[in-house]
Amino acid sequence: MSVIEVINILQRDLPEPFVASLRDGLREEYSRAYEDLARPPGGFIATRPGTGWDRIDLRAVRNERRSNGLRALMRTCCEHGAPFQVKTLACNGQTIVIGQVGQLLILVEPIDSLSSRPERAAYKADLAASHFAIRQLEMDLGDGWRQRIDVRNTLLVVVQHGMRNGGFNRRDTALEMMRLVVPDAAFDSWLVQANVLNGELSAVLDWSSIDTVRTARPMQEDRVVVKLKRNLGAKDLEQ
Repeated sequence: MSVIEVINILQRDLPEPFVASLRDGLREEYSRAYEDLARPPGGFIATRPGTGWDRIDLRAVRNERRSNGLRALMRTCCEHGAPFQVKTLACNGQTIVIGQVGQLLILVEPIDSLSSRPERAAYKADLAASHFAIRQLEMDLGDGWRQRIDVRNTLLVVVQHGMRNGGFNRRDTALEMMRLVVPDAAFDSWLVQANVLNGELSAVLDWSSIDTVRTARPMQEDRVVVKLKRNLGAKDLEQ
């Protein structure tokens, strides 16, 4: 599948309100994770006993990022009437959520940096490979997987999210990174990637007045085929 074909499917099946709801949901979940530790429900607000406490709570907030994404995706799917499936992987007991919008399968995962490379897993590779098959008749990923979503002939989209590398405070534990990526069949590199928070995804999918240019030339690893207008500026592009 070419980059142009991928972008065409994203333009057709990925609504801007869905992405906006997911962004807002992530922001709320990140804020809640901080508040739950900084201001425990029903507890007294007192002076925190030193930086050692902060380091432990910061680790707890960072560990909560994966659950933040799962909750935000499920809530967004409910708000927009999109099917989703919750599954526990037999290999490691990890819970994942897959949403479906048109031909797109939506997966969320935390990242530490916008330069993060793909973290491969068997289930990710299976899902990614489906959009390279002419007809994917069966994909057995466990009991109940096909109750709500249909993984045949789909395009896997991953929404990555994260916070800045800082301290235990409201600013540093807020949602700071969010990008949409489309992996190749082996989940080894990105065919397309675009930052959500700086308007890059909006430009790629023509949600704004910023023009995009799509070419048929081979895509370099971890690059987006997109040309932005001057008023956005090179500083806004993900390096």
